[in-house]
Amino acid sequence: MLDGNHTTVDWQQHSTDILVLPVGAFEQHSVHLPLATDTLQADFFGQMVAEALDAALLPAIPIATSMEHTGYRGSFSLRPETLMQIVRDVVDEATRQGFRILVVLNAHGGNHALVPVCRDINRRDSALKIILVNYWEHGELKVVGASPRPGLDIHANESETSIMLALRPDLVRPARADAQYASEERPLKQADLTTFGIGHISPSGAAGWPSGGNVEQGRALIEGIRHALIPHLRDRIERLRDQPRYAGPGGLTIRPLRLADIPAGVHLKSLAGWNQIDADWAMLLAAAPDGCFGMVHQGRVIGTVTTTTYGPFAWIGMVLVDPAFRGMGIATRLMHAALTHLQAVETVKLDATPAGRGVYAKLGFVPEYGLQRLTQAAVPAVTGDMDGVRPMEARDLETVREVDLATFGGDRGSILRTLWEAAPDLCRVLESGGRITGYAFGRPGATFSQLGPLVAETADDAQRLGRAVLKALRGRSALVDVPDAQPAFHAFLGSLGFGVQRAFTRMYRGANPQPGLVDRVYAAGGPEIG
Repeated sequence: MLDGNHTTVDWQQHSTDILVLPVGAFEQHSVHLPLATDTLQADFFGQMVAEALDAALLPAIPIATSMEHTGYRGSFSLRPETLMQIVRDVVDEATRQGFRILVVLNAHGGNHALVPVCRDINRRDSALKIILVNYWEHGELKVVGASPRPGLDIHANESETSIMLALRPDLVRPARADAQYASEERPLKQADLTTFGIGHISPSGAAGWPSGGNVEQGRALIEGIRHALIPHLRDRIERLRDQPRYAGPGGLTIRPLRLADIPAGVHLKSLAGWNQIDADWAMLLAAAPDGCFGMVHQGRVIGTVTTTTYGPFAWIGMVLVDPAFRGMGIATRLMHAALTHLQAVETVKLDATPAGRGVYAKLGFVPEYGLQRLTQAAVPAVTGDMDGVRPMEARDLETVREVDLATFGGDRGSILRTLWEAAPDLCRVLESGGRITGYAFGRPGATFSQLGPLVAETADDAQRLGRAVLKALRGRSALVDVPDAQPAFHAFLGSLGFGVQRAFTRMYRGANPQPGLVDRVYAAGGPEIG
């Protein structure tokens, strides 16, 4: 741990991002306990927490809000807004110094201003989050309300006296003044401290029975607090590490995506490092105007999923979630929305990343085959056999659709037409014996131009088509999604300097009665279209 006894170099070299701020008070504790009682306890429990969490420890705030002790000389109090501003200033500085979790350890029950200021800071979802704890609320023995006797037992009482006897017996005076509560029909309660100071309740200043305090009970209290408080904090810190957003999964709703949402979709795919561009989003929304969905927070799209129906089966793609909202089941909720929309379709397919494969398996998806994404930063000059390959023309699209229907297993004619219209200079067909036997599409992307889908009857034909498209991409970055069942095409791309970037698994849900001619698929169209 770190504290004020360490140097700035020590603090620079330590990697912790957890900071502990104890908050005490300077107020009367009857005739037997010092004015600094709450601050002494704040220091002690603050150090206990910092040691357990290997955190950085700030000195305790020695004066806080003790208005209920007004009238007892020596009791000093800050205005609530002053204490709140101190916390804000500490948070600002801690954030600048890279701390991400601030444990505010409160040792005085009257520091009510800590709750709204910590809550206000947390709900803004800035880089630093606060965990506010009142130390006495933890442990098998409660510091507040430990006595079975009737009446208030909240201050300078048996439990607090016991703790001080265990911590600083040298500061505990032998004379103790137990509270003398009158028998009243409506006695004053703790909530009445807003209207009546502690002197109305117990003129001695002790609200409780300190005479019963002893060192053994104090040690037991401290150990009980230790064994409850540290696990509590570790649990809360783990929760914040997993999902720091104040509202958690609350305040989210799903609605259909619109064309106006394309910039939000582009932003999400950029955060994920994906390759799609505006035109891809427009293509997917045009293909299924009512089948693409967004998770919305405060009017902003923070998650997406698209669906495209290809006749006997449908395709799911673009499952994206803003990193700031991950860990809340958003992708699963979006998938449920997509699957509900597609409930009349017998088979649903998708291409899963390794991280997504487990999520989709829980939804009933099973593997069909694997793919490898190969990339090249700059396509070299391509030579070799390209016999029979020519540019794809508009008149070829219907034939290409028919070949694709047999090979892919579903009708994606409108998608293929959109790809051709976007980049006709990158699309090719292979003719043999007066008929089209293969085809290849190319299209631009955010980082790479993509080759695919590419369909051919033989590996040699696939390489002819691949050469023709890659020749047009000379000097540009390119990617190709190659099925694992096409090692010859994989090797061909490797000879041109392509390397594996990532893996995908094609998965399906349902019967999959029309898998297509998988052995003729040499390059997929991409995870968004299949």
